[in-house]
Amino acid sequence: MSVGFSEFSESLKNWPENPPGLFVWGDWKCALEPTVAIVGTRGASTYGKAVSTKFAEAFARAGVTVISGGAIGIDAAAHKGAMAVEGKTIAVLAGGVDRLYPALHRGLFQQIRGGNGCLVSQFACGTKPDAFRFLGRNHLIAALSLAVVVIEAPERSGAIHTAHRANELGKQVFVVPSNIENLNFRGSHALIRDGAALVDHPDQVLNSIGVKPALDIPFEKPMGSVAQKILGVLSTSPLAVEFILERSGLPMSDVISELTILELEGRIIHDAGGYAVKP
Repeated sequence: MSVGFSEFSESLKNWPENPPGLFVWGDWKCALEPTVAIVGTRGASTYGKAVSTKFAEAFARAGVTVISGGAIGIDAAAHKGAMAVEGKTIAVLAGGVDRLYPALHRGLFQQIRGGNGCLVSQFACGTKPDAFRFLGRNHLIAALSLAVVVIEAPERSGAIHTAHRANELGKQVFVVPSNIENLNFRGSHALIRDGAALVDHPDQVLNSIGVKPALDIPFEKPMGSVAQKILGVLSTSPLAVEFILERSGLPMSDVISELTILELEGRIIHDAGGYAVKP
Protein backbone atom coordinates (compact mmCIF):
# COMPACT_ATOMS: atom_id res chain seq x y z
CA MET A 1 0.00 0.00 0.00
CA SER A 2 1.15 3.57 -0.63
CA VAL A 3 0.99 6.12 2.18
CA GLY A 4 1.03 9.86 1.59
CA PHE A 5 4.36 11.37 2.57
CA SER A 6 2.87 13.93 4.97
CA GLU A 7 0.71 11.27 6.66
CA PHE A 8 3.48 8.82 7.37
CA SER A 9 5.61 10.56 9.96
CA GLU A 10 6.17 13.98 11.49
CA SER A 11 9.91 13.25 11.31
CA LEU A 12 9.85 13.40 7.50
CA LYS A 13 8.67 16.99 7.16
CA ASN A 14 12.18 18.41 6.79
CA TRP A 15 13.49 15.65 4.52
CA PRO A 16 14.76 17.33 1.31
CA GLU A 17 14.10 14.29 -0.91
CA ASN A 18 10.37 14.58 -0.15
CA PRO A 19 8.91 11.84 -2.40
CA PRO A 20 5.15 11.93 -3.02
CA GLY A 21 4.64 8.85 -0.89
CA LEU A 22 6.14 5.74 0.64
CA PHE A 23 5.37 2.10 -0.06
CA VAL A 24 4.38 0.17 3.04
CA TRP A 25 3.55 -3.41 3.94
CA GLY A 26 2.15 -3.75 7.45
CA ASP A 27 0.89 -1.38 10.11
CA TRP A 28 2.36 1.97 9.04
CA LYS A 29 0.86 3.78 12.07
CA CYS A 30 3.75 2.55 14.19
CA ALA A 31 5.71 5.37 12.51
CA LEU A 32 3.50 7.88 14.32
CA GLU A 33 5.06 6.82 17.64
CA PRO A 34 8.45 8.18 18.80
CA THR A 35 11.10 6.53 16.63
CA VAL A 36 14.77 5.63 17.12
CA ALA A 37 17.02 3.99 14.53
CA ILE A 38 19.55 1.33 15.48
CA VAL A 39 22.21 0.76 12.83
CA GLY A 40 25.51 -1.06 12.42
CA THR A 41 27.56 -3.57 10.50
CA ARG A 42 26.40 -6.81 8.94
CA GLY A 43 29.52 -8.53 10.27
CA ALA A 44 28.60 -7.80 13.87
CA SER A 45 30.37 -9.20 16.91
CA THR A 46 28.58 -11.05 19.70
CA TYR A 47 28.99 -7.91 21.78
CA GLY A 48 27.44 -5.71 19.08
CA LYS A 49 24.43 -7.96 18.58
CA ALA A 50 23.85 -8.23 22.33
CA VAL A 51 23.96 -4.45 22.74
CA SER A 52 21.66 -3.95 19.74
CA THR A 53 19.13 -6.36 21.25
CA LYS A 54 19.41 -4.74 24.69
CA PHE A 55 18.82 -1.23 23.34
CA ALA A 56 15.95 -2.32 21.08
CA GLU A 57 14.19 -4.07 23.95
CA ALA A 58 14.52 -1.00 26.16
CA PHE A 59 13.22 1.33 23.44
CA ALA A 60 10.29 -0.95 22.60
CA ARG A 61 9.29 -1.33 26.25
CA ALA A 62 9.16 2.46 26.49
CA GLY A 63 6.77 2.67 23.52
CA VAL A 64 9.37 3.71 20.95
CA THR A 65 9.28 2.24 17.45
CA VAL A 66 12.67 0.75 16.52
CA ILE A 67 13.81 1.44 12.95
CA SER A 68 16.55 -0.43 11.11
CA GLY A 69 17.45 -1.71 7.66
CA GLY A 70 16.53 -5.39 7.79
CA ALA A 71 20.10 -6.57 7.15
CA ILE A 72 21.94 -9.35 8.96
CA GLY A 73 23.97 -8.43 12.03
CA ILE A 74 23.05 -5.32 14.01
CA ASP A 75 19.83 -4.64 12.06
CA ALA A 76 18.39 -8.11 12.63
CA ALA A 77 19.28 -8.00 16.33
CA ALA A 78 17.45 -4.67 16.65
CA HIS A 79 14.28 -5.90 14.92
CA LYS A 80 14.26 -9.12 16.93
CA GLY A 81 14.89 -7.28 20.19
CA ALA A 82 11.88 -5.04 19.65
CA MET A 83 9.61 -7.93 18.72
CA ALA A 84 10.83 -10.04 21.65
CA VAL A 85 9.04 -7.65 24.02
CA GLU A 86 6.03 -7.25 21.67
CA GLY A 87 7.23 -3.84 20.56
CA LYS A 88 7.00 -2.06 17.22
CA THR A 89 9.67 -2.07 14.53
CA ILE A 90 10.11 -0.80 10.97
CA ALA A 91 12.42 -2.34 8.37
CA VAL A 92 13.43 0.16 5.69
CA LEU A 93 14.27 -1.63 2.45
CA ALA A 94 16.50 -0.72 -0.51
CA GLY A 95 14.08 -2.28 -3.01
CA GLY A 96 10.33 -2.67 -3.27
CA VAL A 97 8.56 -4.03 -0.21
CA ASP A 98 7.77 -7.13 -2.27
CA ARG A 99 11.46 -7.73 -3.08
CA LEU A 100 12.61 -9.01 0.29
CA TYR A 101 16.35 -8.72 0.80
CA PRO A 102 18.28 -10.49 2.16
CA ALA A 103 16.29 -13.59 1.23
CA LEU A 104 17.31 -15.40 4.41
CA HIS A 105 15.32 -12.79 6.35
CA ARG A 106 11.99 -13.60 4.70
CA GLY A 107 10.78 -15.09 7.97
CA LEU A 108 11.90 -12.01 9.89
CA PHE A 109 10.16 -9.68 7.44
CA GLN A 110 6.97 -11.72 7.71
CA GLN A 111 7.10 -11.39 11.49
CA ILE A 112 7.59 -7.64 11.25
CA ARG A 113 4.74 -6.96 8.83
CA GLY A 114 2.44 -9.48 10.54
CA GLY A 115 2.96 -8.01 13.99
CA ASN A 116 3.10 -4.44 15.23
CA GLY A 117 5.45 -3.19 12.52
CA CYS A 118 5.88 -2.68 8.82
CA LEU A 119 8.22 -2.79 5.85
CA VAL A 120 8.84 0.60 4.22
CA SER A 121 10.46 1.72 0.99
CA GLN A 122 10.63 4.85 -1.12
CA PHE A 123 10.86 2.55 -4.16
CA ALA A 124 7.87 1.07 -5.99
CA CYS A 125 6.97 -2.61 -5.79
CA GLY A 126 9.10 -4.71 -8.11
CA THR A 127 12.19 -2.52 -7.70
CA LYS A 128 15.35 -4.57 -7.22
CA PRO A 129 17.51 -3.80 -4.17
CA ASP A 130 20.51 -2.77 -6.28
CA ALA A 131 23.63 -1.57 -4.47
CA PHE A 132 23.20 2.09 -5.45
CA ARG A 133 19.78 2.21 -3.76
CA PHE A 134 21.14 1.47 -0.28
CA LEU A 135 22.30 5.07 0.14
CA GLY A 136 18.71 6.25 -0.33
CA ARG A 137 17.53 3.59 2.10
CA ASN A 138 20.05 4.84 4.68
CA HIS A 139 18.85 8.41 4.19
CA LEU A 140 15.25 7.34 4.77
CA ILE A 141 16.23 5.55 8.00
CA ALA A 142 17.79 8.79 9.24
CA ALA A 143 14.81 10.88 8.16
CA LEU A 144 12.25 8.63 9.85
CA SER A 145 14.02 8.72 13.22
CA LEU A 146 14.17 11.19 16.06
CA ALA A 147 17.62 9.80 16.90
CA VAL A 148 20.11 7.33 15.44
CA VAL A 149 22.13 4.91 17.56
CA VAL A 150 25.25 3.45 15.95
CA ILE A 151 26.12 0.16 17.66
CA GLU A 152 29.11 -1.16 15.71
CA ALA A 153 30.37 0.36 12.46
CA PRO A 154 33.65 0.16 10.55
CA GLU A 155 34.86 3.10 8.50
CA ARG A 156 33.03 3.85 5.23
CA SER A 157 30.04 1.72 6.17
CA GLY A 158 26.36 2.29 5.50
CA ALA A 159 25.76 2.96 9.18
CA ILE A 160 28.24 5.84 9.04
CA HIS A 161 26.37 7.31 6.06
CA THR A 162 23.13 7.04 8.04
CA ALA A 163 24.70 8.85 11.00
CA HIS A 164 26.08 11.65 8.80
CA ARG A 165 22.70 12.09 7.12
CA ALA A 166 20.96 12.18 10.50
CA ASN A 167 23.35 14.89 11.63
CA GLU A 168 22.63 16.92 8.47
CA LEU A 169 18.91 16.64 9.20
CA GLY A 170 19.39 17.87 12.77
CA LYS A 171 18.72 14.47 14.34
CA GLN A 172 20.59 13.28 17.42
CA VAL A 173 23.36 10.74 16.83
CA PHE A 174 24.53 8.37 19.58
CA VAL A 175 27.41 5.91 19.44
CA VAL A 176 28.15 2.86 21.58
CA PRO A 177 31.91 2.59 22.27
CA SER A 178 33.97 -0.59 22.37
CA ASN A 179 37.42 -2.12 22.02
CA ILE A 180 39.79 0.33 20.26
CA GLU A 181 41.61 -2.60 18.63
CA ASN A 182 38.48 -3.85 16.86
CA LEU A 183 38.32 -2.50 13.28
CA ASN A 184 34.54 -2.93 13.36
CA PHE A 185 34.37 0.07 15.70
CA ARG A 186 36.75 2.42 13.87
CA GLY A 187 33.88 4.24 12.19
CA SER A 188 31.93 4.40 15.45
CA HIS A 189 34.82 5.95 17.34
CA ALA A 190 35.41 8.46 14.52
CA LEU A 191 31.81 9.64 14.95
CA ILE A 192 32.46 10.23 18.65
CA ARG A 193 35.58 12.26 17.81
CA ASP A 194 33.47 14.30 15.39
CA GLY A 195 30.93 15.18 18.07
CA ALA A 196 28.41 12.34 18.28
CA ALA A 197 27.24 11.54 21.79
CA LEU A 198 28.77 8.52 23.50
CA VAL A 199 26.04 6.31 24.96
CA ASP A 200 26.32 3.32 27.28
CA HIS A 201 22.70 2.90 28.37
CA PRO A 202 19.44 3.07 26.37
CA ASP A 203 17.84 5.38 28.94
CA GLN A 204 20.23 8.12 27.84
CA VAL A 205 18.69 8.03 24.36
CA LEU A 206 15.13 7.86 25.69
CA ASN A 207 15.69 10.86 27.95
CA SER A 208 17.10 12.87 25.06
CA ILE A 209 13.93 12.42 22.97
CA GLY A 210 11.62 13.06 25.91
CA VAL A 211 10.42 9.49 26.44
CA LYS A 212 10.17 8.05 29.94
CA PRO A 213 12.09 4.76 30.27
CA ALA A 214 10.07 1.70 31.23
CA LEU A 215 10.77 -0.27 34.39
CA ASP A 216 14.25 -1.72 33.92
CA ILE A 217 14.20 -5.46 33.32
CA PRO A 218 17.65 -7.10 33.04
CA PHE A 219 18.41 -8.61 29.67
CA GLU A 220 19.07 -12.33 29.97
CA LYS A 221 20.82 -14.62 27.51
CA PRO A 222 22.69 -17.90 27.78
CA MET A 223 26.23 -17.43 29.03
CA GLY A 224 29.23 -18.54 27.02
CA SER A 225 32.47 -19.91 28.43
CA VAL A 226 34.13 -16.48 28.59
CA ALA A 227 31.28 -15.05 30.67
CA GLN A 228 31.31 -18.05 32.96
CA LYS A 229 35.06 -17.70 33.56
CA ILE A 230 34.74 -14.00 34.34
CA LEU A 231 31.84 -14.52 36.73
CA GLY A 232 33.86 -17.29 38.36
CA VAL A 233 36.55 -14.84 39.47
CA LEU A 234 34.20 -12.03 40.52
CA SER A 235 32.50 -11.55 43.87
CA THR A 236 30.44 -8.78 45.46
CA SER A 237 33.69 -6.90 46.17
CA PRO A 238 34.94 -4.85 43.17
CA LEU A 239 37.89 -6.32 41.28
CA ALA A 240 40.11 -4.30 38.92
CA VAL A 241 40.44 -5.36 35.28
CA GLU A 242 44.10 -6.34 35.64
CA PHE A 243 43.20 -8.85 38.36
CA ILE A 244 40.32 -10.23 36.30
CA LEU A 245 42.78 -10.77 33.42
CA GLU A 246 45.30 -12.46 35.71
CA ARG A 247 42.83 -14.78 37.41
CA SER A 248 40.80 -15.72 34.34
CA GLY A 249 43.74 -16.17 31.96
CA LEU A 250 41.65 -14.69 29.15
CA PRO A 251 42.80 -12.22 26.43
CA MET A 252 42.17 -8.55 27.21
CA SER A 253 39.90 -8.03 24.16
CA ASP A 254 37.62 -10.90 25.27
CA VAL A 255 37.48 -9.67 28.87
CA ILE A 256 36.70 -6.04 28.00
CA SER A 257 33.93 -6.99 25.56
CA GLU A 258 32.37 -9.56 27.90
CA LEU A 259 32.47 -7.22 30.91
CA THR A 260 30.48 -4.67 28.91
CA ILE A 261 27.91 -7.29 27.90
CA LEU A 262 27.57 -8.60 31.46
CA GLU A 263 27.06 -5.05 32.73
CA LEU A 264 24.41 -4.36 30.08
CA GLU A 265 22.67 -7.60 31.05
CA GLY A 266 22.55 -6.48 34.67
CA ARG A 267 24.67 -9.39 35.89
CA ILE A 268 27.57 -7.22 37.16
CA ILE A 269 28.14 -3.64 38.29
CA HIS A 270 31.07 -1.30 37.63
CA ASP A 271 32.42 1.46 39.85
CA ALA A 272 35.76 3.17 40.54
CA GLY A 273 37.05 0.04 42.28
CA GLY A 274 36.39 -2.27 39.35
CA TYR A 275 33.76 -4.90 38.55
CA ALA A 276 31.63 -6.92 40.94
CA VAL A 277 28.75 -9.38 40.83
CA LYS A 278 25.43 -7.61 41.27
CA PRO A 279 24.23 -8.25 44.85
